[in-house]
Amino acid sequence: MLNWLLTQTLPLTLLLMVLLSLRPLLLHYLGARLQYSLWLAVPLLLLWSLLPLQWMPATDFAVYRVQLDIQQISTELPSDSIWMTGLLTVWLLGGGVMALGVWQQQRDITQALKTATVVRTPGFALHCKQSQGLEGPYVTGFIQPTVLLPVDFLQRFDPEQQQLILQHELTHWRRGDLHVNLVALLVLTLFWFHPLCWLAYRAYRQDQELACDALVLASASSQQKIAYSYALLSNVQSHAQSSTAHWQLLRNHYGDKKMMQQRLQLLQRQQGFSKTALALTLIALVGATLWLQQPVQAADTAADMKPIMRVEPRYPVAAAQAKTEGYIVAEFDIQPDGTVRNVQIIKSVPAQVFDKVAVTALQQWAYSPSATGLKQAKVQLDFAMDPVSSDIERVEVSPTH
Repeated sequence: MLNWLLTQTLPLTLLLMVLLSLRPLLLHYLGARLQYSLWLAVPLLLLWSLLPLQWMPATDFAVYRVQLDIQQISTELPSDSIWMTGLLTVWLLGGGVMALGVWQQQRDITQALKTATVVRTPGFALHCKQSQGLEGPYVTGFIQPTVLLPVDFLQRFDPEQQQLILQHELTHWRRGDLHVNLVALLVLTLFWFHPLCWLAYRAYRQDQELACDALVLASASSQQKIAYSYALLSNVQSHAQSSTAHWQLLRNHYGDKKMMQQRLQLLQRQQGFSKTALALTLIALVGATLWLQQPVQAADTAADMKPIMRVEPRYPVAAAQAKTEGYIVAEFDIQPDGTVRNVQIIKSVPAQVFDKVAVTALQQWAYSPSATGLKQAKVQLDFAMDPVSSDIERVEVSPTH
């Protein structure tokens, strides 16, 4: 898992830099709905990396010879195992803190729903409850969605504004924003150490609100847009009184003053939404990110993929009792995350004596991550009862052709 995260950090960084840098222009010229949809490129890029694709042709690999001794333990710890273990520990701690924060926020929402009172909204598709505080409105609940309204909702907004705000929350639910936010939270939890991910998550949630505004007011009259604008201004003033209104991972916040100004500006110019433009832009984004990776991929060679963990085979008991020695030559594929797959024995002396233990061990080997992986890597394992002393030079003699 850690190898995959490290491998994906560079392409993810490039993609987020593109999305964040182009965001102001795209919002201005293409609209909030298309800009919000472009964040789909992030999970698409990460899913792409999990597909069993090889971008580089197979190359030859150096043959390693491992001298085995019947007294040796089966697992040889790599020289940098402490470093990798430390990184894994830090990452797990950070992910645990993230998970704890999300759980605490969900607990607060559940508690607010328990103490909230039911509000009758005839003709509205979702249940509504009125909280005891000023936070909200926001929709919550994946199976039984509920719109949680602030305590002064009915007094602060007139009937037209109430309908527009409720329609805004209903749009969040119908569009699947709550479920998509789970994917965004998963990415943020996995890459919690990446500062651009935090900036991107904030921008993504802002674009979500902007896109929802655009969809709700797509066919609204000028009077409805004005009423909605006043509702937004009233809501941001009440949120300013709450220190927990921003950076809530599980709630749709209406934004600070700067974001509210942006929302009001976008309400005055509504752009259409083209699925074709979205598809072409997504393809261009992901394609550009993969193209930018090519210099890194070109630098990956067989010599760059160093083994970081080798599990030595156990000497077969029957072979040890019979004092049988020999060797095997195995061929396998190294995945981009460094794991070993498709182990095959291509030569075995004596035949099939050491094959099973060799395959079992090789399947647990790990190499340093790379952008492309490698096919048909080869290794030779020598099984010897009495290994040659380290102070004796070994010279391999092969027949000449």
